Amino acid sequence: MTGFPVPPCPAPPPGPTPPARLTVAVAAHADERFEQTCRCVRSALEGARPADEVVVVVDRNPPLEARLRAALPTAVAVHPSDGDGAAAARTTALHRSSGDVLVFVDDDAWVEPDFLTVVADAFADPSVVAAGGRIVPEWEDPARALPEELYWVVGSTYLGHRTDPGPITRPIGAAMAVRRAALATVGGFHPDFGPRGGRKTSSNEELATFTLVARRFGADAIVYLPDAVAHHVAPAARCRFRYLLERSLVEGTSKADARRAFGSAVMRHDRGYTTTVLLPCLAGHALAALRGDRARARAAAFDATSLAAAAAGYLGRLALTRPAARRRPAANVEQGVTAVRAGGGSGR
Repeated sequence: MTGFPVPPCPAPPPGPTPPARLTVAVAAHADERFEQTCRCVRSALEGARPADEVVVVVDRNPPLEARLRAALPTAVAVHPSDGDGAAAARTTALHRSSGDVLVFVDDDAWVEPDFLTVVADAFADPSVVAAGGRIVPEWEDPARALPEELYWVVGSTYLGHRTDPGPITRPIGAAMAVRRAALATVGGFHPDFGPRGGRKTSSNEELATFTLVARRFGADAIVYLPDAVAHHVAPAARCRFRYLLERSLVEGTSKADARRAFGSAVMRHDRGYTTTVLLPCLAGHALAALRGDRARARAAAFDATSLAAAAAGYLGRLALTRPAARRRPAANVEQGVTAVRAGGGSGR
């Protein structure tokens, strides 16, 4: 008896993708930021959508590590960094955590209650690989606040940054998120960039790292989330001419290092910022200063100082670097990514 052919049973419809587990990672190093670090952790745990995991990595400060371990909830993991500097601390968090998405928040920043809700909703879209929030400066002395085009000096969202949701070249490090698998693919944060020992002797670790992420996953995979709001302490000491001069000089030399490693295309956003934002702001402040506006005169002086110092650092670094040496770091970066893709690290 042959009977009738029986059609195969249809496959069950795919279920909803489970929500990503969010790890909030905080890199700490300074004793004087102890209270700020505790506030940062509380903001991650007490929001409308609490973090699934919180990891604090302490950079070369065992007493601070012990103090944080004693003060923070037992659910918060506190680890020493595997290396030196902000990039190494963040990469340590990659290896010491388990969440699907790592949300990096600076130790002197805190996130608003719905911050992680906005991040989780964004990463429900599988095309989103990394994201940056809107960083609002928390001025220690509002009377000394920098002009908005220089908010990047205090690690905050500045005039000239994208304002609506959409692709960006890299997030601001004070509050940013990235899929674990993507960060592991590029080997974590680039160790040749970023501050060490609390000193800004280098910068642009986000630019270096997320340039590799964009090359691997596409330029549209990194997005800006203006509704994910964090607040970043802006000390009065960082609003002085001397700090601005030093910070802008480091910005220039680090941008030269990034160009040397990744090519001139990596500077596209910064060229646009300089020509369409910084220079027009400087001109506008200068004209207002000529009419007797003292506040705008200060802003013009700050803009001119930052522009001159960054340009000197950038051009000076390029001039002192031999052409053959400029090409060498790019090869090293690509070799490192190849090694990770070949199985050099799981990111756990």
